[in-house]
Amino acid sequence: MSDTHLSTRDAEMYALEREMLKYPQADVPVISSFCRGLYARTIVIPANTLLVGAVHKEESFFIVRQGILKVTNGELGTVELGPGFMGITKAGEKRAGFAVTEVVFTTFHANPEEIRDEDKIWEAFTVPPPAETIEQTKATRCLS
Repeated sequence: MSDTHLSTRDAEMYALEREMLKYPQADVPVISSFCRGLYARTIVIPANTLLVGAVHKEESFFIVRQGILKVTNGELGTVELGPGFMGITKAGEKRAGFAVTEVVFTTFHANPEEIRDEDKIWEAFTVPPPAETIEQTKATRCLS
């Protein structure tokens, strides 16, 4: 996939992500939890962190468990989400956010195949980014 096949908004999000990858990356711990047919992915975002999310293949619930997060939200523009806010991530949606405080954010995914391997989960639930973004990610990892 290249930026030429993306909507203007998504192309801008991936351009932002590639630019952000040029700078030191925040440590964002991931906690995976499972129960029959469900996968919960929790991330702990440090305060004052700018982030760009992955594109999900299917819609999923999310909840802000702790902290204040400002996110882009399609036609609504930027919205501020706080503790207890629950929403839906639409399939194919790419968002950017800023953690005003430390944020604990959890997404919930149907997992009928009971996938437990982290790499396979990522592949099953997310859309690969354009080649340009993948190359920038590889270059960044080589620098660290």
